[in-house]
Amino acid sequence: MKHSIATRTLALSKPVFTVSLDFELLWGTRDRPYNEAFESLCAIEREKVFDRLLGLLAASRISATWAVVGKLFLQDGGRDPLLHAADLVERIRRCPVPQEIGSHTLTHAEMGKISRREAKAELEGWARLARLAGLEYQSIVFPRNCPGHADVVRESGFRCFRGQERTWYAARPRPLRRLGHLLDIVTARTPQTALPRLEDGLWNIPGSMLYTPAFGVRRFLPVWLRVLRANRGLDRAIGRREVFHLWFHPTDLTRRTDAMLDGLRRIFERAARLRDAGALDILPMRALLPPDLETPREEVVHDAAHR
Repeated sequence: MKHSIATRTLALSKPVFTVSLDFELLWGTRDRPYNEAFESLCAIEREKVFDRLLGLLAASRISATWAVVGKLFLQDGGRDPLLHAADLVERIRRCPVPQEIGSHTLTHAEMGKISRREAKAELEGWARLARLAGLEYQSIVFPRNCPGHADVVRESGFRCFRGQERTWYAARPRPLRRLGHLLDIVTARTPQTALPRLEDGLWNIPGSMLYTPAFGVRRFLPVWLRVLRANRGLDRAIGRREVFHLWFHPTDLTRRTDAMLDGLRRIFERAARLRDAGALDILPMRALLPPDLETPREEVVHDAAHR
Protein backbone atom coordinates (compact mmCIF):
# COMPACT_ATOMS: atom_id res chain seq x y z
CA MET A 1 0.00 0.00 0.00
CA LYS A 2 1.26 3.44 -0.93
CA HIS A 3 0.87 6.49 1.22
CA SER A 4 0.98 10.15 0.30
CA ILE A 5 3.69 12.21 1.94
CA ALA A 6 1.01 13.96 4.05
CA THR A 7 -0.23 10.72 5.61
CA ARG A 8 2.84 8.52 5.48
CA THR A 9 3.05 5.90 8.23
CA LEU A 10 6.09 4.54 10.00
CA ALA A 11 6.31 0.75 9.92
CA LEU A 12 7.98 -0.93 12.89
CA SER A 13 10.10 -4.05 13.01
CA LYS A 14 8.93 -4.64 16.58
CA PRO A 15 5.93 -3.44 18.64
CA VAL A 16 6.57 -0.55 21.00
CA PHE A 17 5.35 0.56 24.42
CA THR A 18 5.60 4.33 24.92
CA VAL A 19 4.84 6.35 28.05
CA SER A 20 4.31 10.11 28.01
CA LEU A 21 3.57 12.34 30.99
CA ASP A 22 2.10 15.84 31.01
CA PHE A 23 4.11 17.62 33.71
CA GLU A 24 2.51 20.95 34.43
CA LEU A 25 1.75 21.33 38.16
CA LEU A 26 -0.52 24.35 38.69
CA TRP A 27 -0.04 25.71 35.16
CA GLY A 28 -2.49 23.10 33.93
CA THR A 29 -5.48 24.69 35.65
CA ARG A 30 -4.63 28.38 35.93
CA ASP A 31 -7.44 29.22 33.52
CA ARG A 32 -10.00 27.02 35.25
CA PRO A 33 -12.38 27.96 38.09
CA TYR A 34 -11.23 25.01 40.22
CA ASN A 35 -7.59 26.14 40.18
CA GLU A 36 -7.46 26.86 43.92
CA ALA A 37 -8.93 23.46 44.78
CA PHE A 38 -6.27 21.90 42.56
CA GLU A 39 -3.43 23.41 44.57
CA SER A 40 -3.58 20.71 47.22
CA LEU A 41 -3.29 18.01 44.57
CA CYS A 42 -0.26 19.69 43.02
CA ALA A 43 1.36 19.87 46.46
CA ILE A 44 0.81 16.12 46.85
CA GLU A 45 2.27 15.58 43.39
CA ARG A 46 5.38 17.50 44.33
CA GLU A 47 5.85 16.03 47.78
CA LYS A 48 4.54 12.46 47.58
CA VAL A 49 4.15 11.34 43.96
CA PHE A 50 7.01 12.68 41.88
CA ASP A 51 9.95 10.74 43.31
CA ARG A 52 7.96 7.51 43.61
CA LEU A 53 6.92 7.76 39.97
CA LEU A 54 10.50 8.35 38.83
CA GLY A 55 11.50 5.36 40.95
CA LEU A 56 8.97 3.12 39.19
CA LEU A 57 10.27 4.15 35.78
CA ALA A 58 13.85 3.52 36.86
CA ALA A 59 13.03 0.15 38.44
CA SER A 60 11.57 -1.17 35.18
CA ARG A 61 14.19 0.63 33.03
CA ILE A 62 11.57 2.66 31.20
CA SER A 63 12.58 5.82 29.36
CA ALA A 64 9.44 7.98 29.24
CA THR A 65 8.69 11.29 27.58
CA TRP A 66 8.07 14.09 30.09
CA ALA A 67 6.19 16.94 28.42
CA VAL A 68 7.19 19.84 30.66
CA VAL A 69 5.61 23.29 30.84
CA GLY A 70 8.46 25.70 30.18
CA LYS A 71 7.91 27.89 33.23
CA LEU A 72 8.70 24.86 35.40
CA PHE A 73 12.34 25.12 34.24
CA LEU A 74 12.66 28.23 36.41
CA GLN A 75 13.95 28.24 39.97
CA ASP A 76 11.36 28.86 42.67
CA GLY A 77 13.48 31.52 44.37
CA GLY A 78 10.95 31.93 47.15
CA ARG A 79 8.06 32.16 44.72
CA ASP A 80 5.34 29.57 44.25
CA PRO A 81 6.84 26.03 44.16
CA LEU A 82 3.77 24.87 42.28
CA LEU A 83 4.62 27.19 39.38
CA HIS A 84 8.41 26.80 39.28
CA ALA A 85 10.12 23.43 39.60
CA ALA A 86 13.72 23.52 38.35
CA ASP A 87 14.57 21.07 41.12
CA LEU A 88 12.08 18.51 39.83
CA VAL A 89 13.22 18.95 36.23
CA GLU A 90 16.77 18.30 37.41
CA ARG A 91 15.61 15.08 39.08
CA ILE A 92 14.16 13.94 35.76
CA ARG A 93 17.49 14.64 34.10
CA ARG A 94 19.40 12.74 36.80
CA CYS A 95 17.19 9.66 36.66
CA PRO A 96 19.49 6.62 36.30
CA VAL A 97 17.37 5.53 33.33
CA PRO A 98 17.51 8.39 30.78
CA GLN A 99 14.24 10.24 30.35
CA GLU A 100 13.17 12.42 27.43
CA ILE A 101 12.10 15.99 28.15
CA GLY A 102 9.74 17.47 25.59
CA SER A 103 7.54 20.53 25.39
CA HIS A 104 4.14 21.25 26.89
CA THR A 105 4.47 24.88 25.71
CA LEU A 106 5.76 27.73 27.85
CA THR A 107 2.61 28.39 29.90
CA HIS A 108 0.28 25.47 29.03
CA ALA A 109 -1.33 27.36 26.16
CA GLU A 110 -3.88 25.58 24.01
CA MET A 111 -2.23 25.88 20.62
CA GLY A 112 -5.44 25.46 18.67
CA LYS A 113 -7.01 28.46 20.43
CA ILE A 114 -4.28 31.09 20.16
CA SER A 115 -2.91 33.23 17.34
CA ARG A 116 0.14 32.33 15.31
CA ARG A 117 2.08 35.12 16.98
CA GLU A 118 1.15 33.80 20.42
CA ALA A 119 2.06 30.27 19.38
CA LYS A 120 5.46 31.45 18.19
CA ALA A 121 6.09 33.21 21.50
CA GLU A 122 5.04 30.11 23.46
CA LEU A 123 7.33 27.74 21.59
CA GLU A 124 10.27 30.10 21.20
CA GLY A 125 10.05 30.89 24.91
CA TRP A 126 9.99 27.20 25.78
CA ALA A 127 12.89 26.43 23.44
CA ARG A 128 15.01 29.25 24.88
CA LEU A 129 14.62 27.87 28.43
CA ALA A 130 15.31 24.34 27.22
CA ARG A 131 18.51 25.44 25.49
CA LEU A 132 19.63 27.33 28.61
CA ALA A 133 19.14 24.08 30.50
CA GLY A 134 21.29 22.28 27.93
CA LEU A 135 18.44 20.18 26.58
CA GLU A 136 17.93 18.77 23.11
CA TYR A 137 14.29 18.35 22.12
CA GLN A 138 12.14 16.89 19.38
CA SER A 139 8.78 16.05 20.99
CA ILE A 140 5.78 18.14 21.97
CA VAL A 141 2.54 17.27 23.72
CA PHE A 142 -0.15 19.85 23.06
CA PRO A 143 -1.89 21.04 26.24
CA ARG A 144 -5.32 19.41 26.50
CA ASN A 145 -4.40 17.57 23.30
CA CYS A 146 -5.40 20.69 21.35
CA PRO A 147 -3.07 20.89 18.32
CA GLY A 148 -2.48 23.95 16.21
CA HIS A 149 0.03 25.97 14.15
CA ALA A 150 1.95 22.98 12.79
CA ASP A 151 4.19 25.29 10.78
CA VAL A 152 5.29 27.13 13.93
CA VAL A 153 5.84 23.82 15.70
CA ARG A 154 8.10 22.60 12.88
CA GLU A 155 9.98 25.90 12.70
CA SER A 156 10.63 25.68 16.44
CA GLY A 157 12.49 22.40 15.99
CA PHE A 158 9.90 19.81 16.93
CA ARG A 159 9.43 16.65 14.89
CA CYS A 160 6.70 14.67 16.67
CA PHE A 161 3.65 15.09 18.87
CA ARG A 162 1.19 12.95 20.77
CA GLY A 163 -2.03 12.81 18.82
CA GLN A 164 -5.47 12.31 20.29
CA GLU A 165 -6.75 8.87 21.15
CA ARG A 166 -9.09 7.34 18.62
CA THR A 167 -12.32 6.62 20.47
CA TRP A 168 -15.80 5.58 19.39
CA TYR A 169 -17.34 8.48 21.31
CA ALA A 170 -15.05 11.30 20.13
CA ALA A 171 -17.76 13.10 18.13
CA ARG A 172 -20.38 12.92 20.91
CA PRO A 173 -21.35 15.80 23.24
CA ARG A 174 -19.14 16.18 26.31
CA PRO A 175 -21.51 14.36 28.77
CA LEU A 176 -21.65 11.38 26.43
CA ARG A 177 -17.87 11.43 25.96
CA ARG A 178 -17.40 11.23 29.71
CA LEU A 179 -19.87 8.37 29.91
CA GLY A 180 -18.17 6.61 27.03
CA HIS A 181 -14.81 6.92 28.75
CA LEU A 182 -16.24 5.38 31.93
CA LEU A 183 -17.73 2.53 29.92
CA ASP A 184 -14.36 1.83 28.35
CA ILE A 185 -12.83 1.48 31.81
CA VAL A 186 -15.65 -0.57 33.33
CA THR A 187 -15.63 -3.00 30.40
CA ALA A 188 -11.81 -2.94 30.13
CA ARG A 189 -12.22 -2.16 26.46
CA THR A 190 -9.01 -2.83 24.53
CA PRO A 191 -7.31 0.49 23.74
CA GLN A 192 -6.44 1.44 20.20
CA THR A 193 -2.86 1.03 19.04
CA ALA A 194 -1.38 2.70 15.99
CA LEU A 195 1.64 3.37 13.86
CA PRO A 196 3.23 6.82 13.88
CA ARG A 197 2.04 8.82 10.88
CA LEU A 198 3.31 11.96 9.23
CA GLU A 199 0.83 14.84 9.35
CA ASP A 200 1.70 18.35 8.20
CA GLY A 201 5.40 17.54 8.44
CA LEU A 202 5.16 16.24 12.03
CA TRP A 203 5.07 12.65 13.22
CA ASN A 204 1.86 11.92 15.11
CA ILE A 205 2.39 9.26 17.78
CA PRO A 206 -1.24 8.85 18.90
CA GLY A 207 -2.17 8.29 22.50
CA SER A 208 -3.73 4.90 23.18
CA MET A 209 -4.92 5.09 26.77
CA LEU A 210 -5.13 7.64 29.56
CA TYR A 211 -4.25 6.07 32.89
CA THR A 212 -7.42 7.52 34.33
CA PRO A 213 -7.18 9.43 37.62
CA ALA A 214 -9.26 8.45 40.63
CA PHE A 215 -11.10 11.79 40.73
CA GLY A 216 -14.84 12.09 41.27
CA VAL A 217 -16.86 9.01 40.45
CA ARG A 218 -13.77 7.40 38.94
CA ARG A 219 -12.40 6.82 42.44
CA PHE A 220 -14.86 3.92 42.71
CA LEU A 221 -13.37 2.16 39.68
CA PRO A 222 -10.89 -0.48 40.83
CA VAL A 223 -7.33 0.02 39.69
CA TRP A 224 -7.15 -3.53 38.36
CA LEU A 225 -9.51 -2.50 35.55
CA ARG A 226 -7.00 0.14 34.45
CA VAL A 227 -4.25 -2.46 34.59
CA LEU A 228 -6.33 -4.95 32.60
CA ARG A 229 -6.99 -2.38 29.87
CA ALA A 230 -3.29 -1.54 29.67
CA ASN A 231 -2.37 -5.22 29.42
CA ARG A 232 -4.86 -5.62 26.60
CA GLY A 233 -3.27 -2.63 24.91
CA LEU A 234 0.15 -4.24 25.18
CA ASP A 235 -1.24 -7.48 23.73
CA ARG A 236 -2.86 -5.62 20.85
CA ALA A 237 0.37 -3.78 20.06
CA ILE A 238 2.24 -7.08 19.96
CA GLY A 239 -0.39 -8.70 17.77
CA ARG A 240 -0.44 -5.81 15.31
CA ARG A 241 3.18 -4.65 15.58
CA GLU A 242 2.09 -1.15 16.58
CA VAL A 243 2.59 1.36 19.39
CA PHE A 244 0.70 1.20 22.67
CA HIS A 245 1.01 4.75 24.03
CA LEU A 246 0.06 5.16 27.69
CA TRP A 247 -0.22 8.71 29.00
CA PHE A 248 -1.22 10.60 32.13
CA HIS A 249 -0.39 13.55 34.36
CA PRO A 250 1.61 12.92 37.54
CA THR A 251 -1.21 14.86 39.24
CA ASP A 252 -3.54 12.02 38.22
CA LEU A 253 -1.84 9.89 40.87
CA THR A 254 -2.66 12.18 43.80
CA ARG A 255 -5.87 10.39 44.82
CA ARG A 256 -5.60 6.76 45.96
CA THR A 257 -1.89 7.28 45.43
CA ASP A 258 -0.66 3.91 46.72
CA ALA A 259 -3.15 1.95 44.62
CA MET A 260 -2.60 4.05 41.50
CA LEU A 261 1.18 3.76 41.71
CA ASP A 262 0.90 0.04 42.32
CA GLY A 263 -1.22 -0.25 39.18
CA LEU A 264 1.48 1.51 37.19
CA ARG A 265 4.08 -0.77 38.73
CA ARG A 266 2.20 -3.82 37.47
CA ILE A 267 1.88 -2.34 33.97
CA PHE A 268 5.54 -1.33 33.84
CA GLU A 269 6.76 -4.67 35.16
CA ARG A 270 4.77 -6.62 32.59
CA ALA A 271 6.02 -4.37 29.79
CA ALA A 272 9.57 -4.87 31.06
CA ARG A 273 9.15 -8.65 31.05
CA LEU A 274 7.88 -8.50 27.47
CA ARG A 275 10.83 -6.32 26.49
CA ASP A 276 13.30 -8.65 28.17
CA ALA A 277 11.72 -11.58 26.31
CA GLY A 278 12.23 -9.74 23.01
CA ALA A 279 8.50 -9.26 22.38
CA LEU A 280 8.55 -5.45 22.24
CA ASP A 281 10.63 -2.33 22.70
CA ILE A 282 10.02 0.39 25.28
CA LEU A 283 10.87 3.77 23.79
CA PRO A 284 10.22 7.46 24.44
CA MET A 285 8.54 9.41 21.67
CA ARG A 286 11.68 10.79 20.05
CA ALA A 287 13.21 7.30 19.72
CA LEU A 288 10.40 6.37 17.34
CA LEU A 289 11.45 8.98 14.80
CA PRO A 290 13.12 7.96 11.56
CA PRO A 291 16.67 9.30 11.14
CA ASP A 292 15.68 11.52 8.19
CA LEU A 293 12.35 13.35 8.20
CA GLU A 294 12.65 14.22 4.53
CA THR A 295 13.38 10.69 3.30
CA PRO A 296 11.74 10.24 -0.12
CA ARG A 297 10.47 6.75 0.63
CA GLU A 298 6.70 6.65 0.93
CA GLU A 299 6.82 4.13 3.75
CA VAL A 300 9.64 4.15 6.28
CA VAL A 301 10.64 0.93 8.02
CA HIS A 302 12.12 1.71 11.42
CA ASP A 303 14.18 -0.85 13.34
CA ALA A 304 13.54 0.35 16.90
CA ALA A 305 16.07 -2.09 18.33
CA HIS A 306 18.91 -0.10 16.78
CA ARG A 307 18.01 3.27 18.24
